Amino acid sequence: MAFALVASFGGARLVRAQETLVPGDRDASAQLAKIVETTRENGLPVDPIVAKVQYAVRVAHAEPSRIVASARAIASRLAIARDALAPASPIDIMAGADALGAGANKDALRAVRGASGGKPMATPLGVLAQLLETQVPVDRATEIVTNLMRRGATADQLVALGNNVNDDVRGVSDDGKRGAAALAALDARARFLSGVLAPAGRAMSATLSSPQAPKKP
Repeated sequence: MAFALVASFGGARLVRAQETLVPGDRDASAQLAKIVETTRENGLPVDPIVAKVQYAVRVAHAEPSRIVASARAIASRLAIARDALAPASPIDIMAGADALGAGANKDALRAVRGASGGKPMATPLGVLAQLLETQVPVDRATEIVTNLMRRGATADQLVALGNNVNDDVRGVSDDGKRGAAALAALDARARFLSGVLAPAGRAMSATLSSPQAPKKP
């Protein structure tokens, strides 16, 4: 039985190594395998790194040096997300890393953690990332997302908010105009959603006292 477990673990490591191969570049492949292994040893999810490498190799056909640099950046963001969101599930950590990649910072992640009431954070973090990608300033996006969380906004409501803002600015290509349009759209959509939510104090109290709300994600 012990041998079977060891063999299985070794096989899993081999598969992961093969998934990070860069054809024709042994040095880049070795570096990527090391990044994945170190990330795993640090207790962090490695799927975002592997997925990025596979996309870069198979679809983008990126230069090996850029692939390695990107993998290192993702590993770094995963570590930052874990520290800012702790305690957090692997899914929350991956969502936090995505938000960092979109322009969030540790303070923004900590704010989401503080507003979560012990609930999973992947959805609000995903919405935060989506808002940042539409050029909403990080402070304003964080403020609105966390305020809505405290007022009891559901995951579906937050997702709809992000999608609606994205739809409102679709077709605006100029970054300056896009940012202004996104901010105006976000403010309008958030005001509308706030009108149907409970006051912040009441919503947070209900969340914390609910027997179905987990203490940790």
